[in-house]
Amino acid sequence: MKAISFILVAITCFCANAQETFTPKKASSSQIVLDGNLAKGEWSNAIQIPLDIEFNPANNQPARKETIAYVTYTDRYLYIGVYAKDNPSNIRASIRQRDDSNIWNDDVFLVRLDTYADARNNLGLAVNALGSQFDVRQVNALTDEGRYDSSFNVNFESVGSIVEDGYQVEMKIPFAELPFPNGTDQTWHVNMYRRYVENGNEIEVSSQVRDRNNSCVVCQTTDRLVLKGITIDKRLELLPYVSSNIQGARSTPQEKVNFGRVNGKAGLGLNLDLNKNTSLELTVNPDFSQVEADVTQIDANSSFSLMYPERRPFFNRGTDLVNFADGAFYSRSIVNPSIATKLLQQGKKSRLFLLNALDENSPYLVGGEDRSYLGEGGKSVVNVLRYQHLLSPVSRFGAVMTNRFYDGGGYGHLFGFDGLFLLNKTWRLSFEFFKNINREPEQDWISTDAEIRGQTIALDGDHINGDALYFQLYRKTEHWQSYFYYRNISPQYRADVGFAVKNNRRWGTLFHEYINILNKPGIQAFGFGTKIDVVYTFEDMHKNLSIDFFASLKTIGQTELKYTLDYDAVKTFLGIRFTNLPTHSFSVNGAPSEAFNFRVNYDLGKDLSANEVVPEVGRLRSSFLTLNIQLNDNFNINPSLRYSRLERLNGGANYFDGSIARLNLSYQFNSAFNVRLITEKNSFSNQFYIQPLVQWNPNPATIFYFGGNQNTIEDIEDIHFQLFQFNRTQFFFKFQYLIGL
Repeated sequence: MKAISFILVAITCFCANAQETFTPKKASSSQIVLDGNLAKGEWSNAIQIPLDIEFNPANNQPARKETIAYVTYTDRYLYIGVYAKDNPSNIRASIRQRDDSNIWNDDVFLVRLDTYADARNNLGLAVNALGSQFDVRQVNALTDEGRYDSSFNVNFESVGSIVEDGYQVEMKIPFAELPFPNGTDQTWHVNMYRRYVENGNEIEVSSQVRDRNNSCVVCQTTDRLVLKGITIDKRLELLPYVSSNIQGARSTPQEKVNFGRVNGKAGLGLNLDLNKNTSLELTVNPDFSQVEADVTQIDANSSFSLMYPERRPFFNRGTDLVNFADGAFYSRSIVNPSIATKLLQQGKKSRLFLLNALDENSPYLVGGEDRSYLGEGGKSVVNVLRYQHLLSPVSRFGAVMTNRFYDGGGYGHLFGFDGLFLLNKTWRLSFEFFKNINREPEQDWISTDAEIRGQTIALDGDHINGDALYFQLYRKTEHWQSYFYYRNISPQYRADVGFAVKNNRRWGTLFHEYINILNKPGIQAFGFGTKIDVVYTFEDMHKNLSIDFFASLKTIGQTELKYTLDYDAVKTFLGIRFTNLPTHSFSVNGAPSEAFNFRVNYDLGKDLSANEVVPEVGRLRSSFLTLNIQLNDNFNINPSLRYSRLERLNGGANYFDGSIARLNLSYQFNSAFNVRLITEKNSFSNQFYIQPLVQWNPNPATIFYFGGNQNTIEDIEDIHFQLFQFNRTQFFFKFQYLIGL
């Protein structure tokens, strides 16, 4: 009997592994009504694609539950229907704001589209059982961390409903929203994916097998979808906006808040398709303010500037092409542009990215061996030119140039080239090389007496030349993941349109990990491994030797336990050598139910007091806790607490001791409209703020929000304010509307 079962599974996997061709018939423009109900007459022209392969935790076994995808199209739209069988009481789904990452705790269907059929990327459009959306660009990258670009957006429609034997979803995707080659007849690669939870364990199924020995995931989307006689629409979109804010302050608790004048602002964006492969974006007087405040990071013991994620749509679209391991481009280095343009072009064998901006407020970042230095400058002109050539579906080569010209003199140029080559399905090689040529502005933006190799860090017109090299050899199989990573960063390396905070190091990393995915109820997967880092300076000084040991276990309730020992055998900081600095890290995260998921981190060990004039060793205690509580389909509560303390070994006062407590409350009326309340108490800065927000966001570009920031800075010139005695107040609104012509 076991032999028969094995033969049946082998036949199933062999058949699923073969490339299939799907040629749906066209539907009439009025045939399908998006209501989350797969009426038979509506989908009579559709082809059926079964999701019959479970690839996680089972390794390409027949799926446990039936899922069918239906595909048809009209001249201008691709239609996808989904019928996912399940017990309705087991289905996880809530009404989500667009691109809410919590959707991955729900039951989700995802369609992957490789519209160029060359594995440059997969465009992923996901919906949960209630039709809430998440879209992502999955790229051909080395590791999972760099594989997903969630800033990618497609303006599509979706409706979902839970029925008596599962859920049904209908999707309507405009061809005009997708990049693909010119021509009315198209052949794309397509893959269907479903994720759900059964008995506390995550189950992933697909319309194709997933080869765990193949490190290129996007290369495994190979089924062909043939579309005949579609209409190529060129987009012409206008994006006007108006915004306003008013700010107030008081200097004592007894005073009333004194408000200034109302500040109004208006601007316009233009998005024009020059052809199907080339688009031009122009924005004049843009408002690049963020809707939601960044999550504050603890920097009490950081000697380097911290990086924050980009949330502004203009800079997110297309910037996966300028995502470098080195940080050669960092969009948030463009702070306040008065005008910006962006050209994106995708050919059959190439990609081009061109960005130009006039920035009114220019940050100036100088990286160092042990510290970075940041100043705030004035106007500058920014240019970014990026070209990438696809040598094959699995390999690419590219070049980049960035420039920043400062008002009043000074510039920063960066030139570089990079490549990614799949030597076979398990081995990969990648590299990046950059050369910078700078002349510092003569400004007082940075105040320090520090020097790098005899040249001052203060901005006094010095000519600065440097370079950086990044090289990685990577191997991945079903059970083993290994890489060798080498970084060579010269003492005077800078990236004026990037984020380069460390230099003067030759840095080698050797990583090796064993992973085993088990199809067991109690243990889904486990792994363990090691990582060794060796760092030398350009003066051949042995700077650091770090050895990590780590282990992980994934069990029921989608719970994952991790432990890491980070042992710094040698650590040199500000010219002082320290030895024997171990740190233990424990983490637990899980999603035991639809209504609750959590993450807990705890670190203890020894660390350096990085911001002391003379660094010393202290006892580190650091923790992080975040909970996500879904009270019903609409109401979400997300509290979090970060805590960190570094104790003196001699028992004196702590080097630092503080916490950041944050609470997000969100009520989602539907996928477009929500109200939020964000509060944060930061004991490091003695600051408390509340941010209420009302938001309407029916598509990726149209947005209306109204809200405010109420801040308490507890001590101002020896005057103490209580927690809710706000001394800084701001109210703001913005209305931005996408007009398609």
